[in-house]
Amino acid sequence: MIDPLTKGYLSLRPASAARTLSHLDSRDIKAIFEAMPQQLAANVLEQMSPGTAALCLTQLAPKIGGEILSRVPAPVATAILRQMQRERMKALLATLPRPTAARLRLRLRYSETTIGAFVDADVITFTPDHRVGDALRLFRRAGQRTGQTIYILDERRHLVGAVDLGDLLGQRDRSLLQRALRPVTRVLSARGTIQSVSNHPAWLTHDNLPVVDRGGVFQGVLWRSKVMEEERELLSEVAERNEQTTTRAALADIFWIGVGALLIGNTDPASHENGNE
Repeated sequence: MIDPLTKGYLSLRPASAARTLSHLDSRDIKAIFEAMPQQLAANVLEQMSPGTAALCLTQLAPKIGGEILSRVPAPVATAILRQMQRERMKALLATLPRPTAARLRLRLRYSETTIGAFVDADVITFTPDHRVGDALRLFRRAGQRTGQTIYILDERRHLVGAVDLGDLLGQRDRSLLQRALRPVTRVLSARGTIQSVSNHPAWLTHDNLPVVDRGGVFQGVLWRSKVMEEERELLSEVAERNEQTTTRAALADIFWIGVGALLIGNTDPASHENGNE
């Protein structure tokens, strides 16, 4: 277990901890990550550059590394996995929950700057023969932020139309969704670049747009907020993270992480006594 003082420092300053951990040797990195609670370890890992985070995870057993990685946001986890050797990447993915692994594999199919790498596949879809009442119940039960648009797919997962959530509220429960369908006029290709849609005119009226692969199969949605804010910022962070810090902060980082490493390491107390004589 990690001591409360070091745990508090890691919780309050994960970015500083990430910078310091990147300069420790592999044995100390392994000990600290294994001692940290998994969510805390994920918070620290998220602040590292993808290459450094990948090196840290390679020090851990795949099961432990997978449990930490599963708590990291999907775009960051994808960037980390891209820095690993193929066999190590496969071993980590094999330990993840199946839905999480599937979403990451979907992103890994595309290069870092393509729309497919930023798709949110965890969205609710229905078929045209679903009834309005059933669709609304499933939609509410999901407890997710899915926007106002519900996409309707056929048996081959091709888009056949969309339904506005507000329109459904005025429909009879037993009515079929196909009666409220409207055509989807804005569809993105998973192989397009994320930069090419940053100024897409549809963002003025849509909070998300559907994404399909080259065969027309629905992949998920691309969120306007991701393009405009979160994911675009992440792209620049993936390329280069700010490593500057003040001398005082750097010394504090080294001190507290060093204390943590000593407290959780397999240190022989006698060797400390001999060293202080």
